[in-house]
Amino acid sequence: MIDYIYKHYESVASTNDIAKNLINEYCPEGTIIFADEQTDGRGRSGRVWESKKGETISTSLVLYPTLSDEAISCITLVAALSVRLAIKRFAGLECKIKWPNDITISGKKICGILTERIFIDGKSAVILGIGVNVKNETFSEELEDIATSVWIEVVREKEEMSKVLKGDNDESYNDDVIKKLMEKDNTELLYYIWDAFNEYYDIFVKTGNMAGLSDEYNECLINVGRVVKTDDVMGEIKGVALGINDDGELIISTGKGKQSVRCGEVSVRGLYNVL
Repeated sequence: MIDYIYKHYESVASTNDIAKNLINEYCPEGTIIFADEQTDGRGRSGRVWESKKGETISTSLVLYPTLSDEAISCITLVAALSVRLAIKRFAGLECKIKWPNDITISGKKICGILTERIFIDGKSAVILGIGVNVKNETFSEELEDIATSVWIEVVREKEEMSKVLKGDNDESYNDDVIKKLMEKDNTELLYYIWDAFNEYYDIFVKTGNMAGLSDEYNECLINVGRVVKTDDVMGEIKGVALGINDDGELIISTGKGKQSVRCGEVSVRGLYNVL
């Protein structure tokens, strides 16, 4: 199990960048950076990640894994499982995973994960960055159709129950979660995330791959049984996703046999407005 050391910042450009600076100076494995505001957050492929003060969780973890290169690429999948479980424990929301590491609910993205590997004096370090939309009530025009938050989904669930049950509705439904979301900071959910990661990471390092986690991962993988398209380094692959293997690769049935995808952007028909 990892022994965590938490470092809090009010405002940073990027928690991953802070982690890089700390690694350069040397910091122990298990160092967690979290910030109330992130002014220059980024996701995969250099995309901007919106992170307004108090609305989101912006956090990064420093790891020094002694694993194979193939296994290290699976850490992002372990993180996805961890965020999904944390949101369920905190708010009772059932999320899905879009391979490899998007967390979705109601067909919209609620969390992004960015894993970066760096080498310092010949030593490998991994920075695991996580951004979760927690209290956001609105998003920019560019994101409003594809992004959601814990707050939006908890309130939506309460409103749907009210419509269905009408006069029989329990008015207190979700009030405990709403009360927690109205608190000043987001540290409770933050702790849930890193506690869950410790649980899953312990299983992961014992096998050195996803063997102990692949069944659970596939159960919540939104890609499964859906038409997907990927821009893999070998070219475009289109077919039906079957799930991941123990190496964390996405297995796709193409009609000409099965192909495995280790990296690349994967789109899912019907998700994020993909037709």
